[in-house]
Amino acid sequence: MSVKLRKKKTKKGESLYLDIYHDGQRVYEFLKIQLTKDKESNKEKMRIAESIRAKKEFEILYSSCGLTPKFKKNANFIEYFERFANEKKSTTNYINTLNHLKKFTGGTIKFLHINVKWLDDFKAYLLKRVTNNSANTYYTALKAVLKKAVKEKILQENPAQYTDSIKTNDVERVYLTHEELTKLSRSKCPNDEVKKAFLFACYTGLRFSDLNKLTWGKIQPDNGRHKLQYRQKKTGGFEYFPLSETANKLLNGDSDIINFPSKPVFDMPCRFHYNQVLKSWTKNAGINKNLTSHIARHTFATLALSSGADLYTVSKLLGHKDIATTQIYAKIIDKKKEEAVDMLPPLQVSVG
Repeated sequence: MSVKLRKKKTKKGESLYLDIYHDGQRVYEFLKIQLTKDKESNKEKMRIAESIRAKKEFEILYSSCGLTPKFKKNANFIEYFERFANEKKSTTNYINTLNHLKKFTGGTIKFLHINVKWLDDFKAYLLKRVTNNSANTYYTALKAVLKKAVKEKILQENPAQYTDSIKTNDVERVYLTHEELTKLSRSKCPNDEVKKAFLFACYTGLRFSDLNKLTWGKIQPDNGRHKLQYRQKKTGGFEYFPLSETANKLLNGDSDIINFPSKPVFDMPCRFHYNQVLKSWTKNAGINKNLTSHIARHTFATLALSSGADLYTVSKLLGHKDIATTQIYAKIIDKKKEEAVDMLPPLQVSVG
């Protein structure tokens, strides 16, 4: 095992990097430290680079022995979580979790102090301030970052594996019926692009983030219809989706598939204005529901299940990694079945 500090010539001078050889493999790690003609500055940069090299060497040595270096154990977990949250900046769950962690810890907690008791205390803190469902979401984000810390050998094991998850409560899923969709399609909308995009989402289950990034290049002709191929922004999963007749009709720019593959399918406003347009449109249609972008996804799921699609297929169409996530929609359908049966007129029956 060896970790050597090396230089690479560039147009601006010399760039420093680590030449790491371990377990028969060689990797290079660039330090983003540039040497210039300033000798005094270069001395300080070399001192810093050497410190990084020594730390990396200790890190590999400790890792080979199944140990975690002391400097890693003493590192601030909040700073580590913040870096991870910045990578996930499109997901507000991590930002919200970070804010709660800062309030709970005062901004500092060493990795070595994260244990089962600390995690249970943090869960109790969350449950006093947010709903069970939000607490579960934030605690799940925390567990994911701790799992990453184990993978990066900052922690030897994830203490969260010894704690219980936070129980969630069923929440009402607002969705649109076929009759309400018909009303919307026949009503005037302040923004025609929003109208097309929302109805398209109701027949594909696309999230706002994926709808916003949808380009013509992700839509491919397929035996007289179209299929959608895209990577989910939220989960990173690659999805294949055959489009229904209604979804196909909402696409009126077939030539753009070939001529402008990078052109957005819909000219989308920001989410706030998108939801504002939906509210005005719903009012015009006489529908008493607080419409948001995510309701289109709920609508697709309930429509598909109501039309006879099986739970596994709907789960795949929605891009869910766990079918349990899709089962909430099945509960909605079961409830509607019960309501339909209860509406049957009573009959007085005499037997014998």
